[in-house]
Amino acid sequence: MNSAWKILGIEPTDDMTVIKKAYSAKLKIHHPEDDPEGYQRLREAFETVKKAWKNRNFRPAEERAYEETVPMEEEPGPSLPSHFPFSEWQETDSRSTIDLFMEKVEQLYDHFPSRINKEKWLELLNDDALWDMEQRDYLSERLLTFLELNPYLPDYIWKLLEDTFQWTDMLREDPYILGEEETEAFLRRLKDNTGLYPSLSYQSLLHIEDIPYDLYLMNRERALDELLENRLEEAETYVNTALSLFQNDPQLQTIAGMIYERSGRFEEAADAFKKACVLQPKNIKNRMLRAQLLFKTGKYEEAEQSCLKIITDHPDHPDAISLLGRIYFETEEWQKAREHFMHLERIQGKDAETIVYLAKINDFLFRNSYKRKPLTKKEIKKEIRPDTFKDKLAILLGCHLKWRMIFALSFLMVSHYKLKALGGEEWIDHPILIVLYAIFSLFNYIDLSFFFEYTAPPLFWATLWIISIITLLREWNRVRKTVL
Repeated sequence: MNSAWKILGIEPTDDMTVIKKAYSAKLKIHHPEDDPEGYQRLREAFETVKKAWKNRNFRPAEERAYEETVPMEEEPGPSLPSHFPFSEWQETDSRSTIDLFMEKVEQLYDHFPSRINKEKWLELLNDDALWDMEQRDYLSERLLTFLELNPYLPDYIWKLLEDTFQWTDMLREDPYILGEEETEAFLRRLKDNTGLYPSLSYQSLLHIEDIPYDLYLMNRERALDELLENRLEEAETYVNTALSLFQNDPQLQTIAGMIYERSGRFEEAADAFKKACVLQPKNIKNRMLRAQLLFKTGKYEEAEQSCLKIITDHPDHPDAISLLGRIYFETEEWQKAREHFMHLERIQGKDAETIVYLAKINDFLFRNSYKRKPLTKKEIKKEIRPDTFKDKLAILLGCHLKWRMIFALSFLMVSHYKLKALGGEEWIDHPILIVLYAIFSLFNYIDLSFFFEYTAPPLFWATLWIISIITLLREWNRVRKTVL
């Protein structure tokens, strides 16, 4: 026990806050990546101290009060006769039962195939120790403390434990069981592992031996966390450490590929996605990530082959159909592109992407009818017909939002407010009437100085206003003719 206090670097104390602060300070020195052996010793010391603290603070109040009044070196007095001698034996036996239960937990955790075996945990949770309601809360806190330092379990084990012990409610009622920061981190882990979305899988490590499992899982998990926060340098550091320990994990290769892609290292990303596909051939997500990367880097033929293989296995996969349509659009295979976007529309209905791409294809066919056989208006109307103003507006903004429209919209807004400001509030506040007033004033005033002072400004802004409206109407008319 003295060696545990020495490793923590503090004098023996009953103040758990002091103990945890010392542990946190030492963690900065003995980081799991830089000093795994030192980290292991520190963790064992902390667990030993916490176990002793729990044993002391969860004893009956009378026993603790007696212990504080009697010097430790004194021999205990002779035991008094009792009418219920079994109660003392039962209390001691309960504590030994909990210790035995925790030993089983540690053995289960240390043996990785058992750690991820749901049946093993169900067998453990049927232990008689859990049926002792007086000791159940203490056992729950012991297990909670152990998993705070040994948290690498599959999501289905976390769900099983949370359903059994209801730790979320317990920690919200009493956040000082673990400490405020530790409680926040533990609740976040519980939420991540018991939510709707599955967490990282542990199955790839099932038949692997002689690797530091927790060190690997920690680096894999932190690599994903840093990637989600877009801290790419830190994410790459963790992923490289994990890869140095074990490379045949498809999820780790996927994480590595996403990091490399965001960093602009497309060749390394493609290799990582390819390895992930080889390790897990039926995983559609990895195959789509590789196909999208090939499309992004202009390797249309390879991307097309990847998408066709996905569609062979999953004929109505919307992402693969959409990507294949975009590939044919970029390679100017208009008929194939239109067919795939029409197929996509049949599967998931009209959306902005489908409408915009079909409008672009039909617009191109109309403008290049001398080169290619165009569709008739009847055929286009049958295949793609925006039924609502919203659909037409999506095409207008998606296909025809060019620089002249941007300027037209900008001048329309600016000139509108300028005209209102020139008109004032006393006699008129409508821009159209101000335009008419400015035009009428041209024929009323002969004095040019008066004209330039009072009539030229509204006429200038009125002209811009009219040009802006005409430009927008012309573009809208173009959209109307394209899609009808």
